[in-house]
Amino acid sequence: MLKLIRIVFYTILFLFVLDIINVFQTKIDFLKLLIYYGVAVLPILLLVMEFRKNRNSFRYVFWSVIPILTIVSVVYLNPYKLLFNIEPWKTQTVKFINENDSNRQVEFQMKDIGALGYARRDVEIYYMTSYFYIVLNNEYDEQKYIGNKWTGVDLDINEIELFY
Repeated sequence: MLKLIRIVFYTILFLFVLDIINVFQTKIDFLKLLIYYGVAVLPILLLVMEFRKNRNSFRYVFWSVIPILTIVSVVYLNPYKLLFNIEPWKTQTVKFINENDSNRQVEFQMKDIGALGYARRDVEIYYMTSYFYIVLNNEYDEQKYIGNKWTGVDLDINEIELFY
């Protein structure tokens, strides 16, 4: 059971770090919720299980370093900030599509951050599947995308379902 908890924890931690540094993103609400709550809960569970199994050995110290660092990092990052990042980015408008690869797009995305309104961003992304994508460029400059490789489409998707 301890090995299974370790595998799940390190997988969730890896996905969390990729999400925090804005590289690998998902549009699945439940998966993102699972990742963020898993980072908040699993290190504590893993520390307790490690302590019960390897109480008087060097293995306890070895296996408990990363969960302790994760707990300290979550406290340092502020758990409230983590709660605001649980919502995935949703596409409102597809601005440009690459002519050579239709999975590369420039999108206007938004996410609900509760009482603070909506966060907005323009990004260049590469879709691996319809639910998972990699953020290629956070810096949006429209002049870069006007040319022979990109086609302007201005396709309204409205995944948040705002009425305007």
